[in-house]
Amino acid sequence: MPLIVIHLPENTFSAEQKQRFAKQATDTLLALEGMSGHPKAQNLSWVQFCEFKRDDFYMAGHKVDKPHYRLDISIFQGTMAGDKKEQLTEQLTDLILQVEETDHNLLNAARVWVMINEVPDGNWGGAGKIYRIQDLMKMMR
Repeated sequence: MPLIVIHLPENTFSAEQKQRFAKQATDTLLALEGMSGHPKAQNLSWVQFCEFKRDDFYMAGHKVDKPHYRLDISIFQGTMAGDKKEQLTEQLTDLILQVEETDHNLLNAARVWVMINEVPDGNWGGAGKIYRIQDLMKMMR
């Protein structure tokens, strides 16, 4: 049941680019969680784009020339080891730069922040109830 929320300046991505990002980001995250190609897991994976006005982003009190991105990833606590989190961060950063069609270098990569939020068991609610990791495992059968 991963949730990916991407914060980005408005009109940065076209509808096609958003769809491409959503599909590839979902596939990437599910693969690292060991749920690659699982239809039920895919149906429970959300991607939300939160766009802000370009004038609403500053660094050190100054406007920026290029888009900056923050990805908030919510997963069940304990479902992803540290090395998988590193892979996720690297792969999602690469994906942003691919979709943006820009050079893969440190300056461009630094415009992408990935925040991984592990939701403690018993703290994920949906459809009017609390889901625990064991509930998720049952749903995936």
